Order: sequence, then structure tokens, then C-alpha cells
Amino acid sequence: MNHLKGSLPIWRLRFIICLLGHLRLPVMAGLTLIYTYSISAQDPVFSQFYLSPLQLNPGLAGLTDDPRFSANYRNQFPGFNNAYRTYAVSYDQFFPSINSGAGLWLLSDDAGNGILKTVKAAGIFSYRLRLNEDLFVKMGTEIGIVQSTLNWDRLLFGDQIDDYLGTISPGGVPFPTEENAPEKNSVIYPDLGLGFVIYGEKLYAGISARHLNQPKPDFLDVNPSLSPGIPIRWTFHGGGTWPVFSGLFNSRTDLSVSPSIIFVRQGPFQQINGGATVDAGPVSFGVHYRIASKQSEALIWSIGLRSNQLRIGYSYDMTISSFPGSGGTHELGLVFVLDDGQKESRYNDCLRLFR
Repeated sequence: MNHLKGSLPIWRLRFIICLLGHLRLPVMAGLTLIYTYSISAQDPVFSQFYLSPLQLNPGLAGLTDDPRFSANYRNQFPGFNNAYRTYAVSYDQFFPSINSGAGLWLLSDDAGNGILKTVKAAGIFSYRLRLNEDLFVKMGTEIGIVQSTLNWDRLLFGDQIDDYLGTISPGGVPFPTEENAPEKNSVIYPDLGLGFVIYGEKLYAGISARHLNQPKPDFLDVNPSLSPGIPIRWTFHGGGTWPVFSGLFNSRTDLSVSPSIIFVRQGPFQQINGGATVDAGPVSFGVHYRIASKQSEALIWSIGLRSNQLRIGYSYDMTISSFPGSGGTHELGLVFVLDDGQKESRYNDCLRLFR
């Protein structure tokens, strides 16, 4: 599973969302978990990370002199009535006069088909440092604001379920609950992040940290000392690009391979994605393998098209864990660089995968 969770462990959040929002089973434990833990913003991790660079690391802001735009859509576990849907858009650009990059991104995440919604907007500033002729370091900072909204009316509690009648009374009215709704159903909080990327002609490596301020997005006014903040999300990633074959007459027959690996840790949860993407002229293919919390979770297949300005891709996460009926995960992403296509050779590094 690759929706990371802050103060509420990921497997518990998924369990609550599925039960409360979709399976409609008795879940007295659900209320206890909601009151015990603060429901916080979610951390989606896109399978096609190279088509969502600002989500991966703020240090990746400003990889092109011309404006770069990206858009992403992820539908995770559609078999559970679209349990998780995530949308993201971004803009960034490098400014040579100040040797820095800047960007903006917006993310909207819907968990439980409307039960928990999270919207985040963030600005990024990065600075590029040249170590030698072929080696660079980029340092990025991120300042964002997040709003999480809980739809209390969509929750279902144990006292609303009759052993014989289910959730609807003989009069056709849903059984009421005696549980008290929280005083607020929406919380807003700041969110800070930091990232570094070092790269050369063929290899890159990076590290990023999100939720550095460990915000406490509580829907319930509880003792702050009993309400844990969102754990820092650490992301370590690396990879490279190697040409395998270069066309004799034009670049449309070029063949290159880009292996990559990502390790994410947030609280007790950890995830590893590893695999490779192959660019064969304008067509790309990829396969990655994901391990979540030390268990094999999914095999990720991807296919895409690219030109000098546009890269677009589709991926499918084929679930191989013991999570039947999930429907896997579908993802669409694109990156568009506002360029005339005549300057591609100026980028002599391995980060072409993100452009």
C-alpha cells in the first residue's frame, strides 16, 4: 500500500476507510481509533514518480530553463468504490540569473470516496551549486498549507447497525448514532519540507524530508501531549540513465535504460520501490516492484510516450499482496516543458527522466 499516513498508522486508516465508507460492517473500533489518533493529511506516493518530481523532492524544482508543468491522477483500489483518488498539478522553472529554481504545486486527495479530503498548496525555492564540471547539488525548501476535511455524516458506527435490519429502520430511515460529532470538521495547518539532490551525467541521488514541523491536525480538541504530530516523512531515492543504443540517422531510434529506487519511511511505515524505465525513441516502458512494511505489495507496469516537450505515461499497480478485490491502481501523469525543442542537448545529465 502506498498511501503513507501521518499520526494514524496506514493500515488502520485503510481499514477504517474501507469499513466505514464501503463495506458497511459493524465498526465500534473505528470510533475509538478516530478519538485515539488524530486523522491527519495523507501522503500519496505516485508510482510514476518521474512524472511528479515536486512531490518526490523539492530539490528537483527548476530542472529546466523554460517553464515545466506536470499533472497527475491516481485511482487507488477502485474495487472499493474508488477508495483513494489523488490529483496533483505543478509548475516550476530555473532562473539562471539567480542560479535558482522556483515552483508551485497543488494536491487534492480523497480518501474513502469523500470521507476524508485533503488539499495542499505549496511553494518551492531551490538553489543549484556546481561542485565541478559534471557534478551539481540542488537544495530545495518547501512551505505549504494544508486543509483536511472530515465528512462525519458519512461515518457509520456500531450503534447504527441492527443485527436483523442492517442500517435502515422499517420506516426507511437510517438508524441514528449516539456518538457526538467533533466540534469542527475541517483543520488548516502549515507544512514544511526540505530536499537535496546530487547529480552528474549518469547518476543521481537525493533525500527529502516532509512535515519537518510535525503539525498536529486534530479534529478533536484533545490534550496536545496526547495527540502525536504527523511523523517526518523521509524519502531516499537514486538512479541513473545509460544509453544502450544510439540511432545511426536520428534520435527516434535511441535506446536508454533508467534504473531507480525509492525508500520512504514515515513513523512505523516504510516502503521500497525499485525497477527501471526503458526509453526506446518516443516510447517508454517500465516495471517496478514495491515492498511495503517488509511485505511484497505490488508489481507496477508503465507505458508512455515522449517528445522534446511532452512526456505522458500510464501505470497499473498489480496488487500481489493478500488484499483481494482492490482492483489495483491506475495512474496517469504528464510533464510538459514550454520549449521549442531545439535545446534538449543542453541538459547533459541523468535527470532527463524528470523532464
